[in-house]
Amino acid sequence: MKILLIVLDGLGDRPSPLLDNLTPLEAAPTPNLDRLAAAAANGRFWAVEPWLPVGTAMAHHVMFGYDPAEFADRAVLMALARGFPPQPDDVVFAARFASAVPGGDHYRLRERFIRGAEDACAELAESIGSWNGGGLEFSYRYCGRGDGLLTVRGDASPEVTDSDPLGLDLPVIEIQALEAAANDEAAQSTAVALNAYLEWAHRTLSEHPANTRRGDAGELPINMLITKWGGRLRALEPFAERHGVRAAGVPGEEIVDGAQRAVGMMIRKVAPQAAPRGDLEDRLGAAFALFADNYEFVHLHTKEPDATGHWSDPVRKRDVIAALDSALDNYVERLVEDTDLVVAVTGDHCTPSSWNGLGVGDFNDQHSGEAVPILVRGSHALVDGVATFGERPAAGGALGTVLGTHLMPMLLALADRTNVAGVRPTPRPTSYRPRNVRALRPPASR
Repeated sequence: MKILLIVLDGLGDRPSPLLDNLTPLEAAPTPNLDRLAAAAANGRFWAVEPWLPVGTAMAHHVMFGYDPAEFADRAVLMALARGFPPQPDDVVFAARFASAVPGGDHYRLRERFIRGAEDACAELAESIGSWNGGGLEFSYRYCGRGDGLLTVRGDASPEVTDSDPLGLDLPVIEIQALEAAANDEAAQSTAVALNAYLEWAHRTLSEHPANTRRGDAGELPINMLITKWGGRLRALEPFAERHGVRAAGVPGEEIVDGAQRAVGMMIRKVAPQAAPRGDLEDRLGAAFALFADNYEFVHLHTKEPDATGHWSDPVRKRDVIAALDSALDNYVERLVEDTDLVVAVTGDHCTPSSWNGLGVGDFNDQHSGEAVPILVRGSHALVDGVATFGERPAAGGALGTVLGTHLMPMLLALADRTNVAGVRPTPRPTSYRPRNVRALRPPASR
Protein backbone atom coordinates (compact mmCIF):
# COMPACT_ATOMS: atom_id res chain seq x y z
CA MET A 1 0.00 0.00 0.00
CA LYS A 2 1.02 3.60 -0.60
CA ILE A 3 0.61 6.50 1.83
CA LEU A 4 -0.42 10.08 1.04
CA LEU A 5 -0.07 12.61 3.86
CA ILE A 6 -1.78 15.92 3.08
CA VAL A 7 -0.90 18.74 5.48
CA LEU A 8 -2.96 21.92 5.31
CA ASP A 9 -0.61 24.26 7.16
CA GLY A 10 -2.18 26.17 10.05
CA LEU A 11 -5.55 24.48 9.46
CA GLY A 12 -6.75 24.59 13.07
CA ASP A 13 -8.47 27.68 14.43
CA ARG A 14 -10.82 29.11 17.03
CA PRO A 15 -14.55 29.84 16.96
CA SER A 16 -15.23 33.32 15.60
CA PRO A 17 -18.23 35.64 16.18
CA LEU A 18 -17.84 36.59 12.51
CA LEU A 19 -18.69 32.98 11.62
CA ASP A 20 -21.55 32.38 14.10
CA ASN A 21 -18.98 30.98 16.54
CA LEU A 22 -17.77 28.35 14.12
CA THR A 23 -14.12 27.92 13.17
CA PRO A 24 -13.14 28.79 9.59
CA LEU A 25 -12.95 25.07 8.77
CA GLU A 26 -16.35 24.37 10.31
CA ALA A 27 -17.89 27.34 8.48
CA ALA A 28 -16.38 26.52 5.09
CA PRO A 29 -18.32 24.44 2.55
CA THR A 30 -16.09 21.35 2.28
CA PRO A 31 -18.04 18.57 0.57
CA ASN A 32 -14.90 16.68 -0.46
CA LEU A 33 -13.22 16.77 2.95
CA ASP A 34 -16.56 15.83 4.51
CA ARG A 35 -16.83 12.85 2.18
CA LEU A 36 -13.33 11.78 3.17
CA ALA A 37 -14.14 12.20 6.87
CA ALA A 38 -17.27 10.09 6.50
CA ALA A 39 -15.16 7.29 4.99
CA ALA A 40 -12.36 7.59 7.55
CA ALA A 41 -11.29 7.34 11.15
CA ASN A 42 -11.16 10.82 12.70
CA GLY A 43 -9.52 12.44 15.70
CA ARG A 44 -7.75 15.42 17.22
CA PHE A 45 -4.08 15.99 16.41
CA TRP A 46 -1.22 17.70 18.21
CA ALA A 47 2.14 17.52 16.45
CA VAL A 48 4.27 17.65 19.62
CA GLU A 49 2.31 18.01 22.87
CA PRO A 50 -1.26 18.99 23.77
CA TRP A 51 -1.67 22.76 23.96
CA LEU A 52 1.94 23.46 22.97
CA PRO A 53 2.10 26.03 20.14
CA VAL A 54 4.73 24.92 17.64
CA GLY A 55 6.03 26.13 14.31
CA THR A 56 5.76 24.38 10.99
CA ALA A 57 9.36 23.14 11.01
CA MET A 58 9.27 21.45 14.41
CA ALA A 59 5.80 20.04 13.74
CA HIS A 60 6.91 18.39 10.50
CA HIS A 61 10.13 17.09 12.05
CA VAL A 62 8.11 15.20 14.66
CA MET A 63 5.38 14.18 12.20
CA PHE A 64 8.10 12.56 10.07
CA GLY A 65 9.02 10.37 13.04
CA TYR A 66 11.98 12.20 14.59
CA ASP A 67 12.59 13.23 18.19
CA PRO A 68 12.43 16.96 19.03
CA ALA A 69 15.94 16.62 20.48
CA GLU A 70 17.16 15.85 16.93
CA PHE A 71 15.73 19.08 15.52
CA ALA A 72 18.33 21.27 13.79
CA ASP A 73 16.12 24.41 13.94
CA ARG A 74 14.67 26.48 11.16
CA ALA A 75 17.75 28.39 9.99
CA VAL A 76 19.46 25.13 9.02
CA LEU A 77 16.36 23.97 7.12
CA MET A 78 16.21 27.32 5.32
CA ALA A 79 19.86 26.90 4.30
CA LEU A 80 19.13 23.40 2.95
CA ALA A 81 16.10 24.61 0.98
CA ARG A 82 18.08 27.53 -0.47
CA GLY A 83 20.85 25.27 -1.72
CA PHE A 84 23.48 26.27 0.86
CA PRO A 85 23.93 23.19 3.07
CA PRO A 86 25.99 24.12 6.15
CA GLN A 87 29.18 22.36 7.12
CA PRO A 88 28.71 20.11 10.19
CA ASP A 89 30.44 22.57 12.56
CA ASP A 90 28.75 25.71 11.20
CA VAL A 91 26.18 27.55 13.29
CA VAL A 92 23.56 29.18 11.07
CA PHE A 93 21.05 31.92 11.91
CA ALA A 94 18.19 33.31 9.89
CA ALA A 95 19.02 37.00 9.56
CA ARG A 96 16.52 39.56 8.28
CA PHE A 97 17.03 43.20 7.36
CA ALA A 98 14.92 45.66 9.37
CA SER A 99 14.58 49.36 10.06
CA ALA A 100 15.20 50.48 13.64
CA VAL A 101 15.77 53.66 15.63
CA PRO A 102 17.40 54.11 19.05
CA GLY A 103 14.77 54.60 21.73
CA GLY A 104 16.68 55.54 24.86
CA ASP A 105 18.10 52.26 26.11
CA HIS A 106 16.90 50.07 23.24
CA TYR A 107 16.35 49.84 19.50
CA ARG A 108 12.73 50.18 18.40
CA LEU A 109 11.73 48.40 15.21
CA ARG A 110 9.98 50.67 12.72
CA GLU A 111 9.73 48.04 9.99
CA ARG A 112 10.43 44.33 10.44
CA PHE A 113 9.74 43.22 6.87
CA ILE A 114 11.74 44.92 4.12
CA ARG A 115 10.06 44.41 0.75
CA GLY A 116 10.59 45.89 -2.70
CA ALA A 117 14.17 46.99 -2.04
CA GLU A 118 16.21 44.19 -3.62
CA ASP A 119 18.94 46.37 -5.10
CA ALA A 120 19.48 48.26 -1.85
CA CYS A 121 19.46 45.06 0.23
CA ALA A 122 21.98 43.35 -2.06
CA GLU A 123 24.25 46.40 -1.91
CA LEU A 124 23.95 46.66 1.86
CA ALA A 125 24.59 42.93 2.31
CA GLU A 126 27.99 43.25 0.66
CA SER A 127 29.06 45.75 3.32
CA ILE A 128 28.37 43.35 6.21
CA GLY A 129 29.28 40.11 4.46
CA SER A 130 32.35 39.28 6.54
CA TRP A 131 33.46 40.07 10.11
CA ASN A 132 35.72 38.48 12.72
CA GLY A 133 35.42 38.92 16.47
CA GLY A 134 35.70 36.98 19.70
CA GLY A 135 37.59 34.23 17.92
CA LEU A 136 34.65 33.63 15.58
CA GLU A 137 34.19 34.21 11.85
CA PHE A 138 30.87 35.68 10.67
CA SER A 139 29.64 35.59 7.06
CA TYR A 140 26.32 36.94 5.80
CA ARG A 141 24.61 35.73 2.62
CA TYR A 142 21.63 37.69 1.26
CA CYS A 143 18.85 35.45 -0.12
CA GLY A 144 16.19 37.93 -1.26
CA ARG A 145 13.04 39.61 0.06
CA GLY A 146 14.99 41.24 2.87
CA ASP A 147 16.10 37.89 4.25
CA GLY A 148 19.40 36.05 4.53
CA LEU A 149 21.60 33.59 6.40
CA LEU A 150 24.31 34.37 8.93
CA THR A 151 26.94 31.63 9.33
CA VAL A 152 29.30 31.55 12.31
CA ARG A 153 32.45 29.42 12.28
CA GLY A 154 34.83 28.60 15.08
CA ASP A 155 33.94 27.41 18.57
CA ALA A 156 30.39 28.72 18.18
CA SER A 157 27.17 27.58 19.81
CA PRO A 158 23.57 27.80 18.57
CA GLU A 159 22.37 27.85 22.19
CA VAL A 160 21.60 31.58 22.24
CA THR A 161 18.47 33.71 22.13
CA ASP A 162 16.95 35.36 19.08
CA SER A 163 17.42 39.09 18.54
CA ASP A 164 14.29 39.20 16.34
CA PRO A 165 11.21 39.83 18.54
CA LEU A 166 9.13 37.85 16.00
CA GLY A 167 6.24 40.28 15.86
CA LEU A 168 5.92 40.62 19.62
CA ASP A 169 5.62 44.15 21.00
CA LEU A 170 9.27 44.11 22.06
CA PRO A 171 12.48 45.92 21.13
CA VAL A 172 15.39 44.29 19.31
CA ILE A 173 16.55 41.66 21.79
CA GLU A 174 20.06 41.42 23.21
CA ILE A 175 21.61 38.04 22.46
CA GLN A 176 22.09 35.92 25.58
CA ALA A 177 23.18 32.34 26.19
CA LEU A 178 20.27 30.00 26.80
CA GLU A 179 19.89 28.93 30.41
CA ALA A 180 20.10 25.28 29.45
CA ALA A 181 23.06 25.73 27.08
CA ALA A 182 25.03 22.51 26.85
CA ASN A 183 28.35 24.37 26.55
CA ASP A 184 28.08 27.48 28.69
CA GLU A 185 31.45 28.92 27.69
CA ALA A 186 30.82 28.58 23.95
CA ALA A 187 27.28 29.91 24.27
CA GLN A 188 28.43 32.90 26.31
CA SER A 189 31.22 33.77 23.88
CA THR A 190 28.88 33.33 20.90
CA ALA A 191 26.34 35.69 22.48
CA VAL A 192 28.99 38.36 23.13
CA ALA A 193 30.45 38.10 19.62
CA LEU A 194 27.05 38.05 17.92
CA ASN A 195 25.96 41.19 19.77
CA ALA A 196 29.19 42.85 18.67
CA TYR A 197 28.59 41.81 15.05
CA LEU A 198 25.02 43.15 15.11
CA GLU A 199 26.19 46.46 16.58
CA TRP A 200 28.91 46.71 13.92
CA ALA A 201 26.40 45.83 11.22
CA HIS A 202 24.02 48.53 12.47
CA ARG A 203 26.74 51.21 12.33
CA THR A 204 27.93 50.04 8.92
CA LEU A 205 24.43 49.94 7.45
CA SER A 206 23.46 53.29 8.97
CA GLU A 207 26.44 55.01 7.31
CA HIS A 208 26.04 53.28 3.95
CA PRO A 209 25.37 55.45 0.86
CA ALA A 210 22.35 53.28 0.02
CA ASN A 211 20.68 54.48 3.22
CA THR A 212 21.66 58.06 2.50
CA ARG A 213 19.83 57.75 -0.80
CA ARG A 214 16.83 56.19 0.94
CA GLY A 215 16.73 59.06 3.42
CA ASP A 216 16.85 61.61 0.62
CA ALA A 217 13.90 59.82 -0.99
CA GLY A 218 11.92 59.88 2.27
CA GLU A 219 12.26 56.11 2.80
CA LEU A 220 13.03 54.29 6.04
CA PRO A 221 16.65 53.23 6.46
CA ILE A 222 17.55 49.53 6.22
CA ASN A 223 19.90 49.65 9.16
CA MET A 224 19.46 46.59 11.37
CA LEU A 225 19.98 42.85 11.07
CA ILE A 226 17.75 40.73 13.33
CA THR A 227 18.56 37.07 13.93
CA LYS A 228 16.67 33.96 15.01
CA TRP A 229 16.47 30.15 14.91
CA GLY A 230 20.17 29.39 15.29
CA GLY A 231 21.10 25.78 14.66
CA ARG A 232 23.66 23.26 13.49
CA LEU A 233 23.15 20.58 10.84
CA ARG A 234 22.38 17.16 12.31
CA ALA A 235 22.98 13.81 10.64
CA LEU A 236 19.47 12.30 10.74
CA GLU A 237 18.71 8.72 9.84
CA PRO A 238 17.17 8.84 6.34
CA PHE A 239 13.39 8.54 6.22
CA ALA A 240 13.58 5.46 3.99
CA GLU A 241 15.80 3.66 6.50
CA ARG A 242 13.74 4.71 9.50
CA HIS A 243 10.37 3.78 8.02
CA GLY A 244 11.09 1.38 5.17
CA VAL A 245 9.31 3.33 2.44
CA ARG A 246 10.58 5.27 -0.57
CA ALA A 247 9.51 8.84 0.19
CA ALA A 248 9.02 12.09 -1.69
CA GLY A 249 7.79 15.53 -0.72
CA VAL A 250 5.78 18.22 -2.49
CA PRO A 251 6.54 21.28 -0.33
CA GLY A 252 4.45 24.43 -0.25
CA GLU A 253 7.16 26.63 1.32
CA GLU A 254 10.89 26.57 1.82
CA ILE A 255 10.87 25.57 5.49
CA VAL A 256 8.96 22.39 4.62
CA ASP A 257 11.29 21.84 1.67
CA GLY A 258 14.17 22.01 4.16
CA ALA A 259 12.48 19.65 6.61
CA GLN A 260 11.94 17.12 3.82
CA ARG A 261 15.54 17.43 2.63
CA ALA A 262 16.84 17.02 6.19
CA VAL A 263 15.33 13.51 6.35
CA GLY A 264 16.34 12.53 2.82
CA MET A 265 13.06 12.80 0.94
CA MET A 266 13.15 13.39 -2.82
CA ILE A 267 11.73 16.86 -3.49
CA ARG A 268 9.24 17.50 -6.29
CA LYS A 269 9.01 21.25 -6.89
CA VAL A 270 5.68 22.67 -8.03
CA ALA A 271 5.51 26.28 -9.24
CA PRO A 272 3.14 28.11 -6.88
CA GLN A 273 -0.14 29.53 -8.14
CA ALA A 274 -1.87 32.52 -6.59
CA ALA A 275 -5.24 30.76 -6.62
CA PRO A 276 -5.45 28.18 -3.78
CA ARG A 277 -7.55 25.78 -5.84
CA GLY A 278 -5.20 25.65 -8.82
CA ASP A 279 -2.16 25.46 -6.56
CA LEU A 280 -3.45 22.43 -4.66
CA GLU A 281 -4.65 20.76 -7.86
CA ASP A 282 -1.11 20.98 -9.23
CA ARG A 283 0.30 19.51 -6.01
CA LEU A 284 -2.15 16.63 -6.04
CA GLY A 285 -1.22 15.93 -9.65
CA ALA A 286 2.45 15.86 -8.66
CA ALA A 287 1.72 13.51 -5.76
CA PHE A 288 -0.01 10.94 -7.95
CA ALA A 289 2.76 11.23 -10.54
CA LEU A 290 5.22 10.34 -7.78
CA PHE A 291 3.19 7.24 -6.93
CA ALA A 292 3.35 6.31 -10.61
CA ASP A 293 7.15 6.63 -10.29
CA ASN A 294 7.07 4.00 -7.51
CA TYR A 295 7.33 6.29 -4.52
CA GLU A 296 5.51 4.71 -1.59
CA PHE A 297 5.08 7.70 0.73
CA VAL A 298 4.26 11.23 -0.46
CA HIS A 299 3.99 14.24 1.80
CA LEU A 300 1.97 17.05 0.21
CA HIS A 301 1.95 20.47 1.85
CA THR A 302 0.08 23.71 1.22
CA LYS A 303 0.75 26.93 3.15
CA GLU A 304 -2.52 28.69 2.34
CA PRO A 305 -4.56 28.34 5.60
CA ASP A 306 -1.59 29.46 7.70
CA ALA A 307 -0.71 32.40 5.46
CA THR A 308 -4.31 33.61 5.62
CA GLY A 309 -4.79 32.96 9.33
CA HIS A 310 -1.88 35.24 10.25
CA TRP A 311 -3.87 38.23 8.93
CA SER A 312 -6.64 37.90 11.52
CA ASP A 313 -9.42 37.38 9.00
CA PRO A 314 -11.63 34.34 9.79
CA VAL A 315 -13.89 34.95 6.79
CA ARG A 316 -10.99 35.00 4.36
CA LYS A 317 -9.52 31.86 5.94
CA ARG A 318 -12.91 30.16 5.58
CA ASP A 319 -12.94 31.02 1.88
CA VAL A 320 -9.40 29.76 1.35
CA ILE A 321 -10.30 26.43 2.96
CA ALA A 322 -13.37 26.18 0.71
CA ALA A 323 -11.16 26.81 -2.33
CA LEU A 324 -8.71 24.10 -1.22
CA ASP A 325 -11.60 21.67 -0.81
CA SER A 326 -12.75 22.38 -4.36
CA ALA A 327 -9.26 21.37 -5.55
CA LEU A 328 -10.16 17.82 -4.50
CA ASP A 329 -13.06 17.61 -6.97
CA ASN A 330 -11.11 15.56 -9.52
CA TYR A 331 -9.31 13.44 -6.92
CA VAL A 332 -11.82 12.69 -4.17
CA GLU A 333 -13.10 9.51 -5.82
CA ARG A 334 -9.63 8.00 -5.82
CA LEU A 335 -8.86 9.28 -2.33
CA VAL A 336 -12.00 7.58 -1.00
CA GLU A 337 -12.07 4.39 -3.08
CA ASP A 338 -8.46 3.35 -3.77
CA THR A 339 -7.89 0.25 -1.62
CA ASP A 340 -4.13 0.42 -2.24
CA LEU A 341 -3.86 3.91 -0.73
CA VAL A 342 -3.84 5.23 2.84
CA VAL A 343 -4.77 8.93 2.97
CA ALA A 344 -4.27 11.21 5.96
CA VAL A 345 -5.40 14.84 6.04
CA THR A 346 -4.51 17.14 8.92
CA GLY A 347 -2.77 20.39 9.86
CA ASP A 348 0.56 20.90 11.54
CA HIS A 349 -0.66 23.44 14.09
CA CYS A 350 -3.37 25.94 14.88
CA THR A 351 -3.01 29.42 13.37
CA PRO A 352 -5.66 31.55 15.09
CA SER A 353 -7.43 34.09 12.91
CA SER A 354 -8.97 35.50 16.11
CA TRP A 355 -6.62 37.06 18.67
CA ASN A 356 -7.44 39.47 21.49
CA GLY A 357 -6.65 43.08 20.67
CA LEU A 358 -6.32 42.54 16.91
CA GLY A 359 -8.79 43.67 14.29
CA VAL A 360 -9.57 42.10 10.96
CA GLY A 361 -6.52 42.45 8.70
CA ASP A 362 -4.01 42.98 11.52
CA PHE A 363 -0.91 40.81 11.19
CA ASN A 364 -0.21 38.29 13.95
CA ASP A 365 2.95 36.17 13.96
CA GLN A 366 1.76 33.69 16.57
CA HIS A 367 0.38 30.16 16.61
CA SER A 368 -1.77 28.76 19.40
CA GLY A 369 -2.06 25.40 21.11
CA GLU A 370 -5.48 24.12 20.09
CA ALA A 371 -5.76 20.70 18.43
CA VAL A 372 -6.31 20.31 14.70
CA PRO A 373 -8.57 17.67 13.15
CA ILE A 374 -7.11 14.59 11.49
CA LEU A 375 -8.70 11.97 9.25
CA VAL A 376 -7.16 8.72 8.05
CA ARG A 377 -8.84 6.82 5.22
CA GLY A 378 -7.66 3.35 4.29
CA SER A 379 -9.08 -0.11 3.78
CA HIS A 380 -8.18 -1.01 7.39
CA ALA A 381 -9.24 2.28 9.01
CA LEU A 382 -12.09 2.09 11.52
CA VAL A 383 -14.83 4.25 9.98
CA ASP A 384 -16.40 5.98 12.94
CA GLY A 385 -19.56 7.80 11.85
CA VAL A 386 -18.06 11.31 11.85
CA ALA A 387 -19.72 12.94 8.85
CA THR A 388 -17.91 16.30 8.56
CA PHE A 389 -14.32 17.48 8.81
CA GLY A 390 -13.92 20.05 11.56
CA GLU A 391 -12.53 20.69 15.01
CA ARG A 392 -15.67 19.74 16.95
CA PRO A 393 -16.71 16.69 14.88
CA ALA A 394 -13.15 15.33 15.10
CA ALA A 395 -13.37 15.24 18.89
CA GLY A 396 -15.88 12.39 18.63
CA GLY A 397 -13.85 10.25 16.23
CA ALA A 398 -12.39 6.78 16.68
CA LEU A 399 -8.77 7.97 16.65
CA GLY A 400 -9.16 10.02 19.82
CA THR A 401 -6.04 12.11 20.44
CA VAL A 402 -3.16 11.55 18.03
CA LEU A 403 0.31 12.99 18.70
CA GLY A 404 3.00 13.53 16.11
CA THR A 405 4.96 10.57 17.47
CA HIS A 406 1.94 8.38 16.70
CA LEU A 407 1.50 9.51 13.12
CA MET A 408 4.05 7.42 11.19
CA PRO A 409 3.42 4.22 13.21
CA MET A 410 -0.31 4.65 12.58
CA LEU A 411 0.06 5.24 8.84
CA LEU A 412 2.52 2.37 8.44
CA ALA A 413 0.25 0.05 10.43
CA LEU A 414 -2.77 0.88 8.25
CA ALA A 415 -0.61 0.30 5.17
CA ASP A 416 0.49 -3.15 6.43
CA ARG A 417 4.12 -2.00 6.57
CA THR A 418 4.93 -2.60 10.25
CA ASN A 419 7.03 -5.20 12.01
CA VAL A 420 6.16 -6.73 15.38
CA ALA A 421 8.24 -5.23 18.18
CA GLY A 422 11.01 -7.56 19.23
CA VAL A 423 11.25 -9.49 15.96
CA ARG A 424 14.87 -9.37 14.80
CA PRO A 425 15.40 -10.15 11.11
CA THR A 426 18.24 -7.60 10.85
CA PRO A 427 21.04 -6.49 13.21
CA ARG A 428 19.43 -3.08 13.61
CA PRO A 429 15.89 -3.04 15.03
CA THR A 430 13.32 -1.69 12.58
CA SER A 431 9.66 -0.81 12.95
CA TYR A 432 8.96 -2.12 9.43
CA ARG A 433 9.29 -5.41 7.61
CA PRO A 434 12.63 -5.38 5.80
CA ARG A 435 12.70 -6.31 2.15
CA ASN A 436 16.31 -7.42 2.19
CA VAL A 437 18.03 -9.66 4.73
CA ARG A 438 21.28 -11.58 4.74
CA ALA A 439 20.21 -15.04 3.63
CA LEU A 440 21.75 -18.15 5.13
CA ARG A 441 23.45 -19.76 2.17
CA PRO A 442 23.73 -23.54 1.64
CA PRO A 443 27.35 -24.77 1.71
CA ALA A 444 27.28 -25.53 -2.01
CA SER A 445 26.56 -21.88 -2.89
CA ARG A 446 29.20 -20.31 -0.64
